[in-house]
Amino acid sequence: MTWLMLLIFLIIAIIFYAIYLVFKKAFEEVGFTGWEASIIVFSSVVFGWINIPLIPYRDWIIGVNLGGAVLPIIISIYLMFRNRVFFRSIFGIAVVAYVAYNIARATPAGIVAEFPWWLLPPLAASFYSIIVAVKNKKKAASTAYVSGTMGALIGADFMHMKELLSMPGNGGMAVIGGASILDMVFLTGIIAVIVDAILYEK
Repeated sequence: MTWLMLLIFLIIAIIFYAIYLVFKKAFEEVGFTGWEASIIVFSSVVFGWINIPLIPYRDWIIGVNLGGAVLPIIISIYLMFRNRVFFRSIFGIAVVAYVAYNIARATPAGIVAEFPWWLLPPLAASFYSIIVAVKNKKKAASTAYVSGTMGALIGADFMHMKELLSMPGNGGMAVIGGASILDMVFLTGIIAVIVDAILYEK
């Protein structure tokens, strides 16, 4: 039984590593450095299980996820100023936030968006970034990541938070960016950059 569990763990580890290499290669193709790609890809995987409680509200405790919200915000701010995409990212954030708000909804279990609708925010972020930075794939990729992550965070999590808090919480946590690697904030940023890489490659 022990050997079987070790084998399963090894297979899962190999799969995750293979996925990481694919993502890292895609990020490097559009101008990210190796360490930037590693932090972006692994931040939610490693730190996505850490929820930081902030304030109590009615039956809820409002919190923030380290890997799903705090680190993406820090990374986005870093990219906006490092690659000088602040102003073009602001409009992109607004576009993605509008899309994310309209495809997400609040439920007692949290804020969710069904497949395939949750693919719309990353596609919006990617196509917007290509339009505003068609000749510079590094700026396009940074714009795609920032617009995607911040737009999804604002449009899905923040703008639906009031609806979530109006539901009975039974002492649960309303966590911003709290679905780890399945959170739309994480997925939007990753998918947007990968779509950029595919489009530039073609």
